[in-house]
Parts: sequence; C-alpha cells; structure tokens
Amino acid sequence: MKPKKVFFILFFALVSAPFFAQYRTVDSYSFFTGYSFIKSDFGARNDFDTNLNNTGVELGGKIYLNLFPYHWQWQGMYHFRTSFILSFATGRVDHIGRYTDNKTSPIAKKLMSMYARPVVFGMGMGIDYSFQNLQYYNFTRLYGIYRFNVTLGVDVMGFYYMPNIQSELGDITDPAQQVGILHPRFVGKVYPEAGITFGTTFKFSIHYQISENYHIYLENRSTWFLSDRIDGLDVNDEPDKFTDWIYTPALGITYFVW
Repeated sequence: MKPKKVFFILFFALVSAPFFAQYRTVDSYSFFTGYSFIKSDFGARNDFDTNLNNTGVELGGKIYLNLFPYHWQWQGMYHFRTSFILSFATGRVDHIGRYTDNKTSPIAKKLMSMYARPVVFGMGMGIDYSFQNLQYYNFTRLYGIYRFNVTLGVDVMGFYYMPNIQSELGDITDPAQQVGILHPRFVGKVYPEAGITFGTTFKFSIHYQISENYHIYLENRSTWFLSDRIDGLDVNDEPDKFTDWIYTPALGITYFVW
C-alpha cells in the first residue's frame, strides 16, 4: 500500500469522529505518548544494552465508543469500554551489545554500521476491562469525587510500516554489496520494502480523575507484530526466531464529552 493511501485512511478515520459524536456513540477522547523500547533482530536478545538503547517514541489517540444502551440490566457491561485507535511509532535500532564489544574486529564494524529507523502507523479497535463499575465511576466525578481506576485491555491493530534500514558501508539493498558490508547472518535477509501487517497490543493502565471532564492515566503498552520485518531484517534462526515488538510506558489524558 502506498503512503498516500495510508494517509487517506487515517484522514477518513479522523473526519468520521464528529459523525460518531453527533449520534452520541462517543463516550470520550483520549491522547497518549510515551518512550518506546524496540525489540527486533538488531542487537542481541536478552541483552541489557540492546534492551536499553534501541528506543523510540509512540503517540496516538483513542475514541471511546458507547456501544451499549444504558438501560441494559447486565451489570457486567459497565466494566467494559470499546475504542477506535490511531497510533504512530518511530525510533532507531542498532546492533548493540555483546557481539559488538570488540569494536576493532571486521565483524563488529559491519554490525555497528547497520541501523534502521522504522516508522509504523497503526489503526484498529480495542476493548478495556475496568476494575470499577464505569457507570458509578463516571457518575461520581460530576459531584467532585475523583478516584483511581485500573484497567486491562487489548487492541487488535493493522499496521503500515517503513523499515528505513541502512548501512554506512554501502547500499544495503544491493545484493551484490551485501556480502562485503553485512554480517554473514544477514546476507539475503534484508527486507527494506514497506509493508502491511497486523498485531496485538496488551495494556495495563492506572487512571485518575482530575476534574469533571478530564482524567489522566499511565499505560503500559506491549505491541506484538505478526511480521518480523518491521526493522527490515528477518533472519528467522534460533537467536532471532521471534517477531518484532514494542514496549511503551505512556502518559495519557482523557476528555469526557458528557
């Protein structure tokens, strides 16, 4: 899918938000941003330096939808919320850690010359479970009683990604040059093309009401992609048998429309 098509889909999603609000299906709007830790085929798995330094940023917005009539009698309904989500993530990943300790070796130089700046756009739907009854939790804020709440959630997302993988030693996309500039494990395993994949985000959040219409929250977001090519590498051997994923501790704010 071309980038212009992706942006058209995102634009359509944004302009449709007032339509939902007009027909009172919107419960609240939310925005979040956080510092991301990217796990990929760059660096070494379970390596402290890799886990700490391959980082980026993630931001996004949610439209919480009120899909259930308030006259329903099933009380379990009041613990769930559904949402429409847009997200954006980017960062830089390098070969860091134990395989680059000897920085003067030819292999280490090839590894340290490789890097990627992946860019990922996401769109999907999510569902959150609230440990408090949302009917009463939202009602008390109207009387100046502000409380904490804890939620668990899962998002099912579609993603458009651009790996932006490069090497300072030459053209990493040229098969003729790969033998001379890449570690032998990565020769023929470079995939610089943009693509589409799906993934799942698992969330744990702590919310606090700060006013009648706003609350803030801390959210731990762990996103697993079905593709292993977000970073432009897909080795698929024992050390790199897992797909790419991102962990983001995020700070967010929610605005209630009623």
